[in-house]
Amino acid sequence: MHSQAPAAAPPTAQAAPTPQYEYAVATVKPDKSEGVQSYWRNTIDGFSAITPPIGFIMSAYDVHTPDQIVGLPAWAGSEAFAIEAKMDGDTVAALAKLQPQEQWQQRQKMLQALLADRFALKVHRTTKELPIYVLTVVDAGKLKKSVSETGGSSSYSGKFTARGISIDSLAMNLSNTVGRTVVNQTGLAGAYDFTLEWAPEGADASDPRPSIFTALEEQMGLKLKPAKGPVDAIVVDAIKRPSQN
Repeated sequence: MHSQAPAAAPPTAQAAPTPQYEYAVATVKPDKSEGVQSYWRNTIDGFSAITPPIGFIMSAYDVHTPDQIVGLPAWAGSEAFAIEAKMDGDTVAALAKLQPQEQWQQRQKMLQALLADRFALKVHRTTKELPIYVLTVVDAGKLKKSVSETGGSSSYSGKFTARGISIDSLAMNLSNTVGRTVVNQTGLAGAYDFTLEWAPEGADASDPRPSIFTALEEQMGLKLKPAKGPVDAIVVDAIKRPSQN
């Protein structure tokens, strides 16, 4: 009796590669203005911003404090540059089909590529022990579960309105507000609707709104507790001043 060779396994379906989007055009210039504050304005087809390179790196790699960046030369924390970047129509249309969080992640990758191209930026990730905040629950009854099938949020100075977002997403937004990584230890799953209002740092003393810490507890039943813990950090291996446009 001859043994029969096993049938060949069907070929494994290959996952479609993730598209690599990029800005079609970008201008990068040293900003020589005196007294001009750093600013950032996102548009449907790109962004315009003025900030030292540290600001662009923090946005591109989702870090919240300068302590999370290691090896940055002094000029990259003090010399401001103006960047205006635009996408082509196909990229705008492709990103419009993504969920808001996915859109933001793609924009971060596009900014990473722009910095690598124009500033010769090379980095690698590590962890550092740094001050953090731990997000916990003190009164879950103040939170409203979302019934929306689509999520979204808007953030202004001292006001954050959200529909159908997770507590993880809230923690990420809080990290930007309080300047430290916020670790979600609430154990709360699912999506929530809420409006959070607080007096931003530097607000006039007559502002009746509470601090972000008090607002979280009074309006959402959540609490930020200071702690220390491992935090994602970026090590800068190389960076150069960009060539003139």
